[in-house]
Amino acid sequence: MTALRPTAGPAAGTALAVLSACAFGTVGTATKVLSAAGLSAMEIAQARLTIAALLLLAYTAVTRPSQLRATRRQWSVIAALGLFSFAALQTLCGVAVARIPVGVFVVLQFLSPVVVLVWLRWVRRVRQQRLAWAGVAVVVAGLLLVGEVWSRLRLDAVGVVAGLGTAAALSVRFLLAGRALEHRDPVAVTALGIALGALALDVLAPPTGFPYAALARSVHYGQVSAPVWAVVLWAGIVATLLAYLSGIAAQRLLAPSTASLLATLEVVTGAGVAFVFLGERLTAVQCTGVVTVLAGVLIARRAMRTQTAPARTLAGRDGATPVRGEPVPQNPGGN
Repeated sequence: MTALRPTAGPAAGTALAVLSACAFGTVGTATKVLSAAGLSAMEIAQARLTIAALLLLAYTAVTRPSQLRATRRQWSVIAALGLFSFAALQTLCGVAVARIPVGVFVVLQFLSPVVVLVWLRWVRRVRQQRLAWAGVAVVVAGLLLVGEVWSRLRLDAVGVVAGLGTAAALSVRFLLAGRALEHRDPVAVTALGIALGALALDVLAPPTGFPYAALARSVHYGQVSAPVWAVVLWAGIVATLLAYLSGIAAQRLLAPSTASLLATLEVVTGAGVAFVFLGERLTAVQCTGVVTVLAGVLIARRAMRTQTAPARTLAGRDGATPVRGEPVPQNPGGN
């Protein structure tokens, strides 16, 4: 793994963001398979983060040990990422999915582009074109169709709050990752963030209580027939390590609003993976919703790409950040 340089351009950032969405899109299927094998939502999240943290920390310690050191201010940003974008996000996902339909949960979680745009507009005072807002509105409409929320109007209040919490926790990643990348590369940021997230979950559920014996069993669910350990490795390496690493790397090259918008493509990938491996079919309305999400992403992405506001600076706790239309990814220090 090598750190991508900002000169790679928005095209590379978009490719990385799409790769991240595709990798995250396998989480739902892997979680359902592991749930069928008897693992709880907390145990699945704990296994995913622990595997990813161990692999990335080992790689970073060997290839760029200096990146594991940070000042108190830098640690505060990385800690916020770890606690909110990793530990809290995974925990709230488990609570929400257990209490409300998955379709409704997806709609709530991917309100994160709205949260990011609102934060940028009214907190950081960054203006966006009207077409960008329109594109995000189209994405939300598509998510409502995918979730078919009108057929699930009796919802659990705790589940809804947890679902909205996942949107907030996900937004933290898009808004803070750029600041963390000012001083270290994506590999180190991901390694430290996931490690802190895994540590937080280990405090809530000590690893001594993990059902290690279940790893030796086989699981049969839908079209999947595999050892439990193999599915756990997939969830840890592909759906977590690769997903987070490519997503955070993309934020060196993309603005927060664009990164959060492209993340909604996880809905499309998730539906496709569930169809292939679990035999879950979408209704005509849900298929329309998937197409609507894609259309909304294209509309908003075009508006954000063609933003031509003059460059200016935004003062933050870590100093002035140059922006063009909104904060752009930072050029971190060396490896």
